[in-house]
Amino acid sequence: MLTDTQKGAAGEQLLAAAVTLTSDGDLELFKPLSDDDHTDVSVGRRGRVPALAVQVKTALKVDHKGLAVARMYFSSGTPREHPAFVYAVVYVVDASIAAAWLVPSIDFNRLSYRGKGKRGKGLELQFMASPTRVDRWTPFRCARLETGPRLLAIIDALPATRVPRVAGAHLVLLRQAGKSRGVLTKPE
Repeated sequence: MLTDTQKGAAGEQLLAAAVTLTSDGDLELFKPLSDDDHTDVSVGRRGRVPALAVQVKTALKVDHKGLAVARMYFSSGTPREHPAFVYAVVYVVDASIAAAWLVPSIDFNRLSYRGKGKRGKGLELQFMASPTRVDRWTPFRCARLETGPRLLAIIDALPATRVPRVAGAHLVLLRQAGKSRGVLTKPE
């Protein structure tokens, strides 16, 4: 029997492979050292700063109603919400993604069932969706081969942001032994 950690890691790896392959390599995925902030993977266009933080949940079976189920727990009682934060729920059958739901956090937090967390503390968001029937989650459902294009569409729909400037900072180009490198300096 797989542990929850093993199940989660398998779903993350399957999603990463599907996204990489179905975006023709336009998307790169990065794994944080820890996921204390509910970020299992960061996603961005190749050569750019990651644009999305993604929490991945894995369902290996459906319940008696034919629904894939995933739960998220927030000890603070407040779910994470940001235009660039996405929940990915993957339903895995025979070691392959049978269905995936890629849901911006604003929609996920609105559509999820809410309940008390462990021992009545915090908040638990409950996701329950059919891999085949129409339900509230259908607009976010995609097949394995649509995961890359769907994440690219989410990235492209994000509001434009500017890279923050550091007051008084300058970029200095140095040339050493035939190599150029950039160094960010701050005047004294």
